[in-house]
Amino acid sequence: MRPSTSTRKIYASCSTRSRFFSNAVHTRSQQKSDATPSSPPEAGYARLTNRGLISIAGPDSTTFLQGLITQNMLITNDPNRATRQTGSYTAFLNSQGRVLNDAFLYPLPQADCASPDEPAWLIEVDKNEVASLMKHLKKHKLRAKLKLRALEDGERTVWASWKDHEQSRWAAYNLESPSSSPFSLSSSVAGCIDTRAPGFGSRLITPGAEDLRSHVPDETQIAGSEVSLGSYTLRRMLHGIAEGQSEIIHASALPLECNMDMMKGIDFRKGCYVGQELTIRTHHTGVVRKRILPVQLYTEDQGALASADAPVYDPTAELPLPPSRTSIYKVSTRRMRSAGSFLGGVGNIGLALCRLEMMTDVNLTGEHTQYDPEQEFRVSWTATEEGSSDHQGPGEVKMKAFLPSWMRDFILNGGVRKNTRTREAEEGHRARELLEQLEEEETLRQKE
Repeated sequence: MRPSTSTRKIYASCSTRSRFFSNAVHTRSQQKSDATPSSPPEAGYARLTNRGLISIAGPDSTTFLQGLITQNMLITNDPNRATRQTGSYTAFLNSQGRVLNDAFLYPLPQADCASPDEPAWLIEVDKNEVASLMKHLKKHKLRAKLKLRALEDGERTVWASWKDHEQSRWAAYNLESPSSSPFSLSSSVAGCIDTRAPGFGSRLITPGAEDLRSHVPDETQIAGSEVSLGSYTLRRMLHGIAEGQSEIIHASALPLECNMDMMKGIDFRKGCYVGQELTIRTHHTGVVRKRILPVQLYTEDQGALASADAPVYDPTAELPLPPSRTSIYKVSTRRMRSAGSFLGGVGNIGLALCRLEMMTDVNLTGEHTQYDPEQEFRVSWTATEEGSSDHQGPGEVKMKAFLPSWMRDFILNGGVRKNTRTREAEEGHRARELLEQLEEEETLRQKE
């Protein structure tokens, strides 16, 4: 006996609901997994689905980008002004010197270039900001001979790869020589060293959506196995690295406060670009009083975690995350000056823009600071508006900031400015030696 039409409809309806229920359970479990990721392994790689790509190609593409980004498109100190052949970390600023987008820039592999003589680049940015950056680029394009295109999902994939406690074999890839690339000229893979923290790893762009190992099978280049985006995000925050415009606030954040000078994302000796004036002035004459730092979130009964020398991730900790840009204050009976603002977090680890002389023991000016090692800080918030994407009730957590050793060394040693002065002093010393040598030779010649 064949089932009736109504019976078939009921069966189909139940089957559909079953699939929807299965998908819903999978989605919820995936969201829970992303909310509490496992601790990042010492070696691994992650697919960065939160990043998007823009292609820019044409005869004027290099000079066009040179006038818009903080990084130098030309090889430093090259008298021939040759174009660099490596990828790099950089940023797009507005005319007031505020960050519009943090980005990675890669030369398009020669295998994918329409013409070997025509420069082409890939810009990697926050996926939610692709349309905004495209609008910014088109506004400045004017009559420049170039083509802009936002890449579709699956056309290329962005990866982060790392192996802790070991310098990548690709360190030479940051040298300005085409032969230093670990990929053959016929390869469609692009990449660079991620300079945002020492030993942080590499950045890679591969064609299609296949696994990274299908393009780079060499274990000496790619180690470990694939991990979730959440684990990569956790590792990034433990290193004190902000990424994307949910953490580097669009048109509000200053590049030096986001540590872009430490992360080799700014060339202070290049020519003019949009937003250069304020950036250079702050670099040469100002003191950067606020920096993005990793922070530990805790409650009254978790105070022991906050006394460690570095943030400690606890996947079992159930803490409410403060809304982004919530102000940080000292724990006291009266409301005082803000010590910074919370930017984002995973579990009990986060990032915050902190006043260094309030939340760390760094003394920037040699004068009296407000730092007290016994002082605690808190973040409290009221209920967010119902219906918003991050709707939650009121709450409060305590917070402790940490200054990674490499950041501390950079700040205490005077940063890029001191390094630049040292190089200039060395060049001046060599010039004086050469002049003295020439004078001695001229004196000997006259005596002869």
